[in-house]
Amino acid sequence: MSVPGPRVLTPSQAVRLLALLAASGFALGADCGGGTVALPGSGSVLYESPQVDPLALSADGTRLYVANTTSGTLSVLDVTNPASPRFLAEIKVGHDPVGVAVRPKAGPEEDELVFVTNHVSDSISVVSRAQLEVVQTIQALDANGVTTTDEPVGIAFAGPDRAFVALDQPNQVLRLDLDAAGTATIHPTRLAIRGQAPRALAVAGNRLYVAAFESGNETELGTCAPGDPRGLDPNPAAPDQGCEFELTPQFFLQFAQSPNVGGRVIHDTDVPDRDLFVFDTDTLAPVATIEGVGTLLYGVATSPSGSRIYVTNTNARNLQNGLLALGNRAFENRLSYVDCVGGCASFSPPVHVDLDASAPGAQTVPTPYGIAASADGDTLVVTAAGSDGQPGLPGLFTLDGAGTVLGAVVTGAIPQGVALRSDPATGAARTAYVLDTVQSRVTVVDVSNPGAPATLAALAVGSDPTPAAVRRGRIAFHSARGSTSATFACGSCHPAGNEDQLLWTINTAAGPGGTDPNGAEPEPRTTMPIRGLRDTLPLHWDGSLGDPFPGVFVPGDSAPDCSLAGGDHACFRDLVDASLAGVMCDPTSCPVGPSGLPGALDGAQRDDMATFLGAVSYPPSPARRPTDALTAAALQGARDFFTADDGGGLVGLTCADNAAGCHSLPLGVVTNSSTVGGFDAPTMRGMWDRSLVFSNAIFSSQEALVYTQGLSGETIWNPAVGMTERGSFLATFPAGFQPVYGVPGPEIWEFITQMSVGLPGLTGRQISLSAATAALPATVAAMDQLEAAAALGKVTAVASVGSAGQLRYVPATGKWTNPMGSVALTGAELRSTVGASADVVTLTADLPAGVQAGGARQPLLSPLLPDPGPPDVPRPAAGTTAVVTLAQSYVDPAGRVLVDGAACAGCSFTLPAPGEIELTIAPVPAAGPHVVQVLNPNGLASNEMPIISQ
Repeated sequence: MSVPGPRVLTPSQAVRLLALLAASGFALGADCGGGTVALPGSGSVLYESPQVDPLALSADGTRLYVANTTSGTLSVLDVTNPASPRFLAEIKVGHDPVGVAVRPKAGPEEDELVFVTNHVSDSISVVSRAQLEVVQTIQALDANGVTTTDEPVGIAFAGPDRAFVALDQPNQVLRLDLDAAGTATIHPTRLAIRGQAPRALAVAGNRLYVAAFESGNETELGTCAPGDPRGLDPNPAAPDQGCEFELTPQFFLQFAQSPNVGGRVIHDTDVPDRDLFVFDTDTLAPVATIEGVGTLLYGVATSPSGSRIYVTNTNARNLQNGLLALGNRAFENRLSYVDCVGGCASFSPPVHVDLDASAPGAQTVPTPYGIAASADGDTLVVTAAGSDGQPGLPGLFTLDGAGTVLGAVVTGAIPQGVALRSDPATGAARTAYVLDTVQSRVTVVDVSNPGAPATLAALAVGSDPTPAAVRRGRIAFHSARGSTSATFACGSCHPAGNEDQLLWTINTAAGPGGTDPNGAEPEPRTTMPIRGLRDTLPLHWDGSLGDPFPGVFVPGDSAPDCSLAGGDHACFRDLVDASLAGVMCDPTSCPVGPSGLPGALDGAQRDDMATFLGAVSYPPSPARRPTDALTAAALQGARDFFTADDGGGLVGLTCADNAAGCHSLPLGVVTNSSTVGGFDAPTMRGMWDRSLVFSNAIFSSQEALVYTQGLSGETIWNPAVGMTERGSFLATFPAGFQPVYGVPGPEIWEFITQMSVGLPGLTGRQISLSAATAALPATVAAMDQLEAAAALGKVTAVASVGSAGQLRYVPATGKWTNPMGSVALTGAELRSTVGASADVVTLTADLPAGVQAGGARQPLLSPLLPDPGPPDVPRPAAGTTAVVTLAQSYVDPAGRVLVDGAACAGCSFTLPAPGEIELTIAPVPAAGPHVVQVLNPNGLASNEMPIISQ
C-alpha cells in the first residue's frame, strides 16, 4: 500500500507552525529521528572545553540559567523555591557553551537577556527570558569565513549597554556595545591580553579584571645566552642562580643528536609573569598588570564595593625538581586577592591563602575553581573542581572575606560553576547553586549559616551525549582522589585536555644531583595534551609510559610497556597505571591501592580513565576555513614538511617520514627516531595551542627566544607581549631545523593551524535568520555552504526555534523538515518564511550522527611502506587520471574522496588488501602541492595526504 508523503505547508502556514512548535514543548532529542520522518541525526565529541561562570541567576533571583557544555544547550530553571527547583526549558545554543551572564536591565519593563559564550561555535547566543529562545547570535568572520571570535569563554557586563568577552585562543577581550533594545554589536577595538588564555572576567565600578589562565610562574629550563654573566651553574641547591646550557651552534647540534640533555627547572625573572590585567571599562585603557597571583587562574570575583579582587588559582610547585622534592603535592590550592589603592588606580601586592592548610578537619580544597561573593561581602563560596561527589572530598566551601574556610559540603562530581543568591534586604549569603559539571547536575546549597552549609536539592540538567564509561573516566581523571595526597588530579596538569604550559622534573624520584633508585637521568619535561591521543602511540617523550614499540630511549630498558593486541586501550591503561604509581603517589612509600597496583583508584576507575583518554578530541584547527580548503601558504607548508623539494639542508631529509624526521604521517608521530638518540615524538597536532614546544621546552626559554630572534627575520620574541605559540614554534627553525631541512617555519605554521583533526571547518558554525538578515547575500551564501556540507555528509544542518521547534536539512529532498514531516521548506523558502515573520531561527552545523565521543575513528592515510629517505609522496601528472596506492586505517568502503577539501566527482578508491587503499584521482589538479582525504559517510575525514602535481 502507498504511504502519503509529508504535507508541505505554505510559508504563512509554516510560520504559524514554527510558532506552534516553539510553544508546544516539543522535546529536543539526541537525533530527532524517532518521528514520522527519518531525519539526519547529530553526533558529538568531547572537547573538554573550559567552563567559566557557566551558570547565572536572574536579577530577581527566581531563574537560574545553566550552560550544559557537552549538550550544547542552556537550561532554564525556576528557583523561586530553592528547595524545589523546577525545569522550565532547555534551549539549543551553540557547540560547547561555557559561560553565562545576565544583562542588567535598564528598567523593570525590559525583557531579561541572557548571554551565552559558545567555545567551539565561536559565537555568543543571546536568549530572551520572555520568549525562551535565541534572539541574536554574535560572531565575526574574516573574508574567508574563518572566525575572528575564536573560543569565547568568560563574559561580564559593565551596565546594560556594555559587555566584555574573553577570547581564549587569540588572547583578546571583546567589547560588546548594546542598544536600548539589547541588540549587541562588536566594538572595533579589542583588548590585547599579554598573557596566555584569558578566561575569567569580572567588572566592578569602571574596572574590568581579566585573568590569564596559563599565566606561568617565571620557570624554564636553565639556559644562557652566550656570554651571560651568570655563567654556567649546575648547582641544584640554588635554582634561582645561573644556568646549565649555553646556547651556541655547537650546543644546538648536540641537542639535535640527543635531545635528552638532562637539566633542571629554574626560576628566571626575565620571563614575564603577568596574571591579572585591569582595564578602564569606559576608555578601554590599561590601568594595571598584577603579577605573582598564581600559575593557573580559574575564577575571578570582587567584593561588593569592588575594593578587593579575588582569584581562585593553583600555584605549581614545579621548581621542586624531582618527585621527592614535590612530596606528592604538585600544586598549592589557593585563594589570592589584591586590594584597590587610590580608587583602583593601583593595587596592593597579592595576598595568598593556602586553602588546603586553612580548611577545617584536614580537608583539602583541590583545584579551587568557581567563586562568588555575597552582597554584604562577608561570605565567599568556592567550588573545588577536584571533588568527585563522594564523601571526603567536599565540592563547595564557604569562606569569610579574608579567605578563611568556614565550612564545606559534598556536592556532585567535578563542581566548577557557582552562583550565589544573597538576601535582598541584608545582603547576607542565602543560597548557592553549584554546577556539577561532569555529572550534569545542579546542586542547591543553603549557605545562610556559612559554618554549616547544607544541601537542599539536586536537579539533572542537559542531556549529555557522552558515553557512560567516558563520563566515569572523566570524573576519575579530574578527581583529586587520584593522588594519594588528595590535593591534585591528573586533570590539574592537563587542564581542559591541554598542557599546563609548564616544565616538570617528574621522571625520577630525585632531582639533579640526587640519587634515583632506577639510575635514570632526570630531565624536565613538558606535559602533553590528552586531546587526540588515539593512534598517536607512543604516549611519552622518552619511550616510557604507554609505548608498545621495542627499542625505547630509557637506558637499559628495551621492552615494550604495553601491547597493541587489543588496540591502544591497553597502552592508555598502562599510562594510567604508571602515572598513578608515579607523580600521583607518595614517592617515599607508594601504597598498593584497591586495584592491587601501587597508587589510588580501583581497577574499574583506571579502566574508565583509559577509555576517557581515547575519547577527547581536538576542536577544528583555529585557522581552518569552512570549505576545508588549505590556503596556498598552508599547502606550501605541507610540501616543506613532508618532502625534500626545497633543495636546501641536508640531502633527502625532511621533518617527517624518515630516519632523520620526528613527525611521520598520518598524525605526526614517531618512535625511536634514529638520528635524535632514539627519541619519541608523541604528536605534532595542536601546536597552535602550546607555547612550550619540544620535550624540555628548550626553544621556549626566554634566552632561546631572544637568541633565535637574532637569527630570524620573523617576530619570535617581544618582551612586551611575552611567549606566543607561533613564536615558540618558529624559534625551532633558525638554530635547529632550518640548517638540517632547508625550510623556514612560517608556511609550516600555516599548515599546522589549518590541518585536519577529522572534523570539518564548519563544525558548530551558526547562522542567524531573521527579518533583518534572511535576505542578505552573506546569509544566502553561508546557508548554501551549510546545505552543501550537509549534502556531502560533513555536517548535520539544524534549524532551531525557541526551546522546542526544530527543522533539519534532508539532503535527499533538499528540504528543511520537521520531525512530523508537516514542514518541508527549501532554503529559499525558509529564508522567505523567516524574513516575513518576527521569528529568529538559528542554523547550526552539528556533527553528523556517525561521530561520537570515543566511537568512530578518524580514517588515516600515509605512504604505503616506511621509507629511509624522503617520504613517498605521490607525484602525479597534472590533468591526467592517476592511480596511487597508500596505507590506510579505518577507511569506510563507502567513503568519498576529497581533494583540497572539496568532493572530487571523478575520484574513487578501492581497498585491494588489508591496510591499503588505491586512489583514483581524476583529474589530477594543477601543478603544485595539494592534499587528498577520505571522508567516511556521516563521519570523520582523514588526515591530509600531500600530493605534488607535476
